[in-house]
Amino acid sequence: MKQQLKKRNPLLKEIKLHWELYLFMLPGLACLIIFNYIPMSGVLMSLQNVRIGDAYLQSEWVGLEHFGTFFKSYWLPLMVRNTAIISILTQVLAWPCGLGLAIMLHNSNSRFLRKTTQNLSYIPHLLSMVIVVAILDLFCASNTGLINIISMKLGGPNRKFLEDPNLVYFFHVITSIWQGTGYSAIVYLGSLASVDEQQIEAAKIDGASKLKIITKIQIPTIMPTVVTMLILSLGRMFTLGADKGYLLQNPLNMERSEIISVYVYKSGLLDKQYGFSAAIGLLQNVINIIMLFLVNAIASKVTDTSVV
Repeated sequence: MKQQLKKRNPLLKEIKLHWELYLFMLPGLACLIIFNYIPMSGVLMSLQNVRIGDAYLQSEWVGLEHFGTFFKSYWLPLMVRNTAIISILTQVLAWPCGLGLAIMLHNSNSRFLRKTTQNLSYIPHLLSMVIVVAILDLFCASNTGLINIISMKLGGPNRKFLEDPNLVYFFHVITSIWQGTGYSAIVYLGSLASVDEQQIEAAKIDGASKLKIITKIQIPTIMPTVVTMLILSLGRMFTLGADKGYLLQNPLNMERSEIISVYVYKSGLLDKQYGFSAAIGLLQNVINIIMLFLVNAIASKVTDTSVV
């Protein structure tokens, strides 16, 4: 018993010394518990045939029936393929964009250009997905889209871009890059601020070029932040936003636009299959957790950086 008290004393002492910091932490901890942990009880819905009006845990228990139905679904291989391809393409193409923009802004000699570019690149991150898809429609609509108007003025064809299944992946990736590059750049800029300027000045005196300074000093310094951002992104690999997927979807591009998140949305809110959609969401989160630990294990061995 005395040993247990001795072990607890350092924590209690830490709380007493820095009680202000722990007090500031309480609202965030309360929100985490209320909005993230308490709703986990809804996982039980995946084992029930939930109907509107049923009391909590009083619905018909069906066990693993919903999981079996999902694994037999015609859309399962298509959804997994589409979700995986869009996620991988987004990560491969969007990750260097934020890093590259941050390095260019950090090394820019014009304060006005740096601030203006940073603010303009961050604005898309604040837009709702409805507005983003509406902007995309303004450019790509079949009759009134800007691209088709220019094409027809030049004697070209009138293409229905949003109905072309071959362009669905492109639209997902390009909108993600447009929205996320500015935000990622801000994160990397904060990390670049920790680069030792004296080391950079010494490298310049030794005749190092701008490219050498970037590749040998700046990038290695912020590599832990880069790896951490990559791990967190890959940990959400199978959680593509249902809003963008649903807004870009139409009957002509269904084969390429049907992703897991959209299927969960349509099954739960439109078809009112709450237990079935909860089962799919649970599987989706299990896959994300597995991906998170797998990528984290690889990163910890290769770069000695981990988030878990």
